[in-house]
Amino acid sequence: MKKMKVLLPFAVVGLMLSLGACGSNNGGESGKSTTPSVAPQPKVTVKTADDKSSLTLVVGENGQLKASEEGVTWASNNEKVATVDQTGKVTAVAPGSAKISAAKEGFKTGELTVTVNRKPPIATLHMEDADHNAADGFWYNSNRGPELTPVYEKSSASDGTCIGYFGEGDKEVLKFTSSAAIKAELVLTMGHNSSFESLATIMDAKLNNAPISLENVAYNSDTDGQGGYTFQGVSLGEFDLVAGENALEFDLKGNAPYLDDLMIYSETAATIAKVDAPAKETIVMTNSEESLALTAEDTLQLTSATTGLSYNSRNTSVATVDENGLVTAVAKGSVVIEVYKAGMISAKVSLTVAEKVVAGEIRVQAEDGTCDGAAITESGAETPTAIIKRSTSSGETCTAQWAAEAVLVLNFDAANAGSFKLYLNGRAGGQYGTANIADLKAVIEIKVNDAALALPDELAISGRTFTDYLLGEVTLKAGANKIEIKAIGESNTAPNIDFMKLVPNA
Repeated sequence: MKKMKVLLPFAVVGLMLSLGACGSNNGGESGKSTTPSVAPQPKVTVKTADDKSSLTLVVGENGQLKASEEGVTWASNNEKVATVDQTGKVTAVAPGSAKISAAKEGFKTGELTVTVNRKPPIATLHMEDADHNAADGFWYNSNRGPELTPVYEKSSASDGTCIGYFGEGDKEVLKFTSSAAIKAELVLTMGHNSSFESLATIMDAKLNNAPISLENVAYNSDTDGQGGYTFQGVSLGEFDLVAGENALEFDLKGNAPYLDDLMIYSETAATIAKVDAPAKETIVMTNSEESLALTAEDTLQLTSATTGLSYNSRNTSVATVDENGLVTAVAKGSVVIEVYKAGMISAKVSLTVAEKVVAGEIRVQAEDGTCDGAAITESGAETPTAIIKRSTSSGETCTAQWAAEAVLVLNFDAANAGSFKLYLNGRAGGQYGTANIADLKAVIEIKVNDAALALPDELAISGRTFTDYLLGEVTLKAGANKIEIKAIGESNTAPNIDFMKLVPNA
């Protein structure tokens, strides 16, 4: 029995060693090694006092944040915009955004975005209320608004209008009153589809006759996502306003951003009110009715009680005007003659010019002809008479594009036999009158009563304006006559023809 008692401990030890070796080789009951699982690290949650996941403040306001854990360390990634103390109190410093974080050892850091907006301005003044002064008294762009000022409609502007299309020497003066002498930031709302890295290159500015440096002031164009541009506030800087009347002046050097609003920001309370621009006298013409009518080559002297006027014709191919207001009718059509003087509201005279009537003249509209042989085409589609609507032609229609070998036949009657000058009224060929013709006889042939007409050498037809071109002299017979026009060049190279005109030789 004693011997067995001695051996038993050794047997137990051996068995344990044997089991240990077996477990090491086979990986326990599953045959695989086991790794203790690690619990996921919890995250600090940051919210506002009213359980929102973001915070919006205006400059100078405070907001309270709270964390899901106690003992966190608060921090701001942009203290120029917002700061935070160790109780979670946020202070808005300047417009922009900042992330406020709450960190604690053993936890993932939580954060919340704070957006800081500028305080509302103490006043917003519309630049449309400025005193508009054109360099020479006239705003040239036809898109200008009421009373020929630079005001025009722009839906993306704050009130649907703004001012723009500036020229060199134009000036804008916006006057306003302040109830107190205060320091204020002036922010000008601008819009344009071009960027201006330095506004100093395109405008000078003054406040109360003191120059404002625009060297480091830029406008960067931005899109509205629909092919247009946005209006953006551009800070001109901080300035001292005087109690009473203040004047902000812009002198334009040419193309510049469109001006919408002037926003005035100040920490000091004050009442700002605009001062109405001075009323301007309107130029009155003493002989301008609703619309004046002239015949080509006639003249008309425009008169007014106002002296020192300047004049401009919007279409010199219809009528011209000299520096004294003498209008000369040139060709059939309508035109506006603009009359202007610095410091006054411009006037305009509408003028209709009729063609000069020549005794015995014969006119044959090309669209009254017939097309023989290959069809003349409009935009590639065959049409029997080759007519296309063109508001710039006399009857608002003319011949369209020509196919090679097409023949246009014009039949007409003459009261008497005789010698006539033959004119072609037309413009460059192609669908849009852009295919200039260097030598007309290289693209068309003309017969009058079956006799070939020798066209002038290098007779060029160019531009989109319908113009008379002299082709030569022809003999007509009393009664029926015929003109044939054949396209001999490549397709679409012949001119667009409005009419053929025959003027009796003197």
